[in-house]
Amino acid sequence: MQPRLKDILRWESQSRGKRTPEDELKRERLVWHLVTVGCIKANSKVLSIGCGTGYYELNVKKSTNNLFCLDISREMLTICKMRGLKNLICGNALHLPLRHDVFDCVYALSITSVGSDTATELTRLKTVREMKRVAKKGGRIVIGHPITIWKQVRSFLEHGHPNIELFRVSPEEVATAYRRSNLKVLTSIILPPLPYKLLTKQRYQKIDRIASRLLLNRLGPYLFVSGVK
Repeated sequence: MQPRLKDILRWESQSRGKRTPEDELKRERLVWHLVTVGCIKANSKVLSIGCGTGYYELNVKKSTNNLFCLDISREMLTICKMRGLKNLICGNALHLPLRHDVFDCVYALSITSVGSDTATELTRLKTVREMKRVAKKGGRIVIGHPITIWKQVRSFLEHGHPNIELFRVSPEEVATAYRRSNLKVLTSIILPPLPYKLLTKQRYQKIDRIASRLLLNRLGPYLFVSGVK
């Protein structure tokens, strides 16, 4: 394997986790929310923008037979291919090399143009408008993103050092980009932190549903904003 690919996989291990049962529950939880708010079905045509190494897409593809993965990095796409992902596209989230009105769901998880330290109001708006452009009428647009302080604290506790990535975005900032793009905002939430070592899949789903009803989804490690075209 090329040294560059090894470096990317090392970064993934530090950033996403080491594939422990707890890490798998975290991944399943995020994908479950994505599939739910994105209305992803077996026949849905789905586009992942900024797919990276395909860490989440490996789970998303269990819910749809038509998953397309886009990233600006050819090395990332090489790893996706090694992991068995198909329909790989090299492109920029700000200028998608795709036709209008194609996908039932377009999503972006942890994309730099939305919430990194280099992201701006303009890059968020451009990203959302491109997502809207390639989505079908009635299609879902979903953005998920880590919240800085929770990610930094968790990384320090689990790996002995803070995560080097800085994330500076709120659900309201993302929702504002949706509204300025004439998208109807359906959900704008923050997932509450959970003790994964004590949970099963059924338990976290039940807890998240209760938290949503009680409006306890305002403080936590990950935001989700969804809208419809």
